[in-house]
Amino acid sequence: MRVMMNNWDVRGGVSDFWHYIRAPRPHRWAFWTATIAVTLAVFYGIATNIVRTEEPKAQIIYFENWTAGRSTDEVNAGWIERAKDVNRANAIRRAEYQKLADRMGVDYDSSEADKETRETLGAEADTVVKAPEPPKHSTLAERAARGPKAAPAAPAPSATPAPTAR
Repeated sequence: MRVMMNNWDVRGGVSDFWHYIRAPRPHRWAFWTATIAVTLAVFYGIATNIVRTEEPKAQIIYFENWTAGRSTDEVNAGWIERAKDVNRANAIRRAEYQKLADRMGVDYDSSEADKETRETLGAEADTVVKAPEPPKHSTLAERAARGPKAAPAAPAPSATPAPTAR
């Protein structure tokens, strides 16, 4: 194998291919035309469809029409309202992360962020950030403290004897 790979000579293969192509066959030029046309059509299709260059569409950007005579207090009130909206969204997201962390058993501490949210939103923060619900399952120690479950009572025997078949 090593000897075969060291002696590369492609001249024989190329000359055989050239003689095969040059041999007179009745439909040689028709086949060559068809194969070249199909190959060019495939390459053209790939070239035009693989890299799509779409013209960017016109983008309309709307902005609020503020009056020129707005006071500084009105501007600040708008900023504060937008900041409160962002804080509400972040508080909801933190609550979801807290639920996920509780389910996975991972420590997640958002107390600093919750404190900042309470400072920003005030009393509204308690309605946005709800305390996580305690787990619904009980621990082994709690079950042992409650004692064993009482077995369901057996049905009371009826006073009349059941009829017998004769």
